[in-house]
Amino acid sequence: MMSATSSAMPVLTPLTLTGQDVRLCPDNAAYMARTDLQQTRMLGYMPFNLDAVTTLLLGLLGDRATVRHICGTTDEILNFLTEAGLSIHEEMYRYETGAEAEAIADRLISEGRKLFWPYPLRADRFEDTAHLVPPALWSRLNSKTALPDLVPPEALAPRQSYATEALPEDIVLPAYLKAGGEEATGWGYAVRHCETAEQLAEAREAFLAQGIESVIVEEAMAVTRCWCVNLAVGPEGMQYLGAAEQTFSAPARQLGSVIDPEASYPETGHALALHVAEEARKRGFLGVCGLDIGQTTDGRLIVFDPNFRFNSSTPQILLHRMAAERSGLRLSLSFSGKAHCSMPSLIARLRGPVADGWFVPTRLLDGALLPAAEGASLCTGFVLADTRETAETRSHLLQSLIDA
Repeated sequence: MMSATSSAMPVLTPLTLTGQDVRLCPDNAAYMARTDLQQTRMLGYMPFNLDAVTTLLLGLLGDRATVRHICGTTDEILNFLTEAGLSIHEEMYRYETGAEAEAIADRLISEGRKLFWPYPLRADRFEDTAHLVPPALWSRLNSKTALPDLVPPEALAPRQSYATEALPEDIVLPAYLKAGGEEATGWGYAVRHCETAEQLAEAREAFLAQGIESVIVEEAMAVTRCWCVNLAVGPEGMQYLGAAEQTFSAPARQLGSVIDPEASYPETGHALALHVAEEARKRGFLGVCGLDIGQTTDGRLIVFDPNFRFNSSTPQILLHRMAAERSGLRLSLSFSGKAHCSMPSLIARLRGPVADGWFVPTRLLDGALLPAAEGASLCTGFVLADTRETAETRSHLLQSLIDA
């Protein structure tokens, strides 16, 4: 059992999961996310990501078993995250190589644990019965092509599927070109926004080069806001966890997440999200999921993408309310930054913003312990403020602090 404390600075009020009985996964579930580049080829994964992904969800899994790379789980890092308020009491197993991670997983499976992960593990490495959600079911649920099986027709954007080779030239633009099939996709890597015939042709050629055999052409609807809506799906039903508004650097290119009480996901949309989760539950899904849902200019709610896995916004959604109450600041903005300094130096630079209550770290990754990081350490979490402008300012300040 892993727990962490330190007397280096006063321990802040623990950020419990909003006082709810939040259960992201069953008691016998074990977090094991170490996969390979073949399974993640449609995500833009680099070798760095294979181990970095295992360091997510710290402080959110209770006493569940976890398999985590050492780069994000040194005593130094765990002590600091605990001081910052995360409650880390999981049954943690640390590894250095992919082979070690899989050997730990084998042992957990032999004890009756079920593996869960954001993206499928190495093909055919573990039996279907070893997974909380069988890989074939996971692939079907996350397929953009199969979205109409889960979502009411009135909550879908107009769409049409084609063989990539046979994509017509007279597609009505603007539109989004999305990868079909059942390979794992995400991060906007297999989505292209096309406003001109030239962009459509370029997207088609890029998809063909990636081996994408089928595509979805989706109407580019006028959307005022888009949220990632998180839910926990259990054997007996669903729990609405919250939502974070998505920010974008360009169409289909998500930049981050903001939780702003003045721009919350409409309560009238809870039933839609719960309906989609229930459809997945009836098919056998268990665990946390996130649905990308946008609101059009005429007030309709449209489900754009299924994410039957935890999302980058999940920690922020689960911790936001307690962090806001602790700091007296109502709005949070996601943060992810790289630092080219030692981990002790990085932690020292973060102590002020953490102690002042306007930054909540959810993950630190020591680049010195992960060769694929090429010496760069990683810090993720969220900043708090009263306004979006102040949150942006604090995000830039934080990056300058860790760059110093």
